[in-house]
Amino acid sequence: MLVPVTQTAPPLAPTPADPGWPAPAVPLKWDVAHGRPAQDPTTVHVTTDGKMIYVRFDAQQNTPIIATQHGDDLVTGGSNANGGISWSNDDAVWVDLWPNGPGGFEYQFESNPTGAHNEASTENAAFAPYWQSQGDIHGNSYTVTMAIPMSVIHGAKVGSWRLQFVRYERASGDLDVWSYETAQTQPDDSARAGNVNMPLVAKAPVPKPRAALYGLAAIDSAAIGGTTSRVGADFSIPVTPTAAFFGTLHPDYSNVELDQQSISPTVYQRTYTEVRPFFTQAASYYNNFNCNVCNGFRTTLYTFGIPTPREGYAFEGKDGLFGLAAYDAIGDDRTDIASALTYTSPDTHWQASAQHVSANVSGLVDDANQVGLNWYNGGHLSAYVNYATDRGTNVIDPGQGNWLDAGGGWGDQHFALYASVRTVGSYFNPVDGFDSHPGIAGYGAYTARIWTFAKQDVLQSAGVSLFLDRYQGPQYGQAQSDNQVLLDLLFKNTFDVQLQSGSDYWRFDQTLTPISQSGGFSITYHSGMQNNVGNFPAHGASAYPTQIQYYTGRYGLGRLDTWFRSSVLKMGERGTVTLTLDNTSQWYTQLPNNIQWFEGVSYAYQITHNSSLAIGLRRVVGYPPQPNGGGNCEGDCSNVSVAYHLRWKNYELYAAYGDPNTLTTVPQAIFKLIFYAGGEKGT
Repeated sequence: MLVPVTQTAPPLAPTPADPGWPAPAVPLKWDVAHGRPAQDPTTVHVTTDGKMIYVRFDAQQNTPIIATQHGDDLVTGGSNANGGISWSNDDAVWVDLWPNGPGGFEYQFESNPTGAHNEASTENAAFAPYWQSQGDIHGNSYTVTMAIPMSVIHGAKVGSWRLQFVRYERASGDLDVWSYETAQTQPDDSARAGNVNMPLVAKAPVPKPRAALYGLAAIDSAAIGGTTSRVGADFSIPVTPTAAFFGTLHPDYSNVELDQQSISPTVYQRTYTEVRPFFTQAASYYNNFNCNVCNGFRTTLYTFGIPTPREGYAFEGKDGLFGLAAYDAIGDDRTDIASALTYTSPDTHWQASAQHVSANVSGLVDDANQVGLNWYNGGHLSAYVNYATDRGTNVIDPGQGNWLDAGGGWGDQHFALYASVRTVGSYFNPVDGFDSHPGIAGYGAYTARIWTFAKQDVLQSAGVSLFLDRYQGPQYGQAQSDNQVLLDLLFKNTFDVQLQSGSDYWRFDQTLTPISQSGGFSITYHSGMQNNVGNFPAHGASAYPTQIQYYTGRYGLGRLDTWFRSSVLKMGERGTVTLTLDNTSQWYTQLPNNIQWFEGVSYAYQITHNSSLAIGLRRVVGYPPQPNGGGNCEGDCSNVSVAYHLRWKNYELYAAYGDPNTLTTVPQAIFKLIFYAGGEKGT
């Protein structure tokens, strides 16, 4: 398709009629979520004046249109390409751009029906430049218009691009696309994106040097150090249109942008999401290794485990089918180094990755290397193999410092079967990596089946999934076994019912211990979740679900009863209240019981499209289950937090009271101002 050229910007007012938008209007014909023709019509216009890419979506919809988000860039937790606004909350439309083909950077611009938007790019996990979107609902249809600046799309050029238009309908789970093959299951598949010719780029965008300068002030009580202030910077200097040298100086330790708190028990170590700009800029280059049936996550690089460095320097870039990244994080009495090389075949069916990670901590030296090869046939089959080594001070026997992992499987919208085999040496545990259980060898398998029903039936879908693994240790035989069966029923009256049973056995020294043996249920009203064994959200899905879960069975050396209760309530047009009441009760025959309660209420208000306010009150009382309970609270821990966020094109302001990352409020107020000089945020 040739992208039409316009001399003047088309009207961005999202009126039902579309005067001023050039032909042709392309339809979204195929629903990749269900493997069928699109049920509701959607047409898309696209045009350019060389400075902007203009896009208009016109969507008709038989189910109620859902649009609860009112602020831009306010959704956290990931996207469809690499971020995304509203898979769990709203209906949405978006455009994917690959200016340098499937192996280059991907850019995604997404909006809900009222114009609230988000963006994402494999260039940088913090990609958040300024762009425009407008939306309006008219009856049983809506219109969204977008104006995307060429200047933030690095590698933009005259000639061939890959492009995809996508529409997500939350109540039905439909994912309609423009360019497709009937075998595909994901909308943002670069190999299935359409080939378009971009006839005009007014000025090839040359990335600008970027400096994110911040000033932070903390007003604290004398008991915790008193009032303090600090300044620092994150910077990026382009080398080519698709490569940059970047770094950090005196980075922020406050993490006012981050909130991670949980009391949920689990037999596995927890993993957390990285938010520090120095580690997010090149995150897409690292850990490009597939892994099937990986109960017990492991990797040679887990940046969240690296303390915030005093300073850091890095490089990242793409050239054709290859990507290269490296960093050096310099801290107090430690240095952490990593590098990665990636390759993607022109048809995207093959991907190869290699990375090296080194840590020098107080005289302890550790070096980890990993290589991997992924294959995908473009339809339903996939396979992979990974090999890694760990060498250093802690690896007494190098023969036990290796990890070999291979697997593959078949999957479509209704059935999946995946399996893997792996062996992990007893000394494979990289200092800058993550391995929950070294010293095992065995296999894992997973299968799932989904059934869908006719419109007149009570059920929308039913699914069942089975998971198991078996691992042997270097001595004493079986070292780990995990089992789970899940039945998921999605009703058309907005209820989602799940029944689950499972067990986890781990060996500690000579004893194979039943860490967890549990069964239970989950009932959600106005389900905002997809079927856990498929891609089918409940009919009548809402952004305001109420959920209750109960699980019971053996855990550690006692019996554990676990309740999770939550409800999200709409408060006015822009506000929501979330109520949470959870408790865990671990009963022993001879030891004191562990009883813990979590009570929480929070209020979030989207003030304008670029500002928000959140207030949270939480309390944890009691003692967590063992081993590896949640929350790190013993006794009585209470937390009050208030957070305000305002974002302009070149500024961000955070104001917070308390610390939502801890369970006990300390009397402190934090103010953080970030100024973006040169390039925009994340570019």
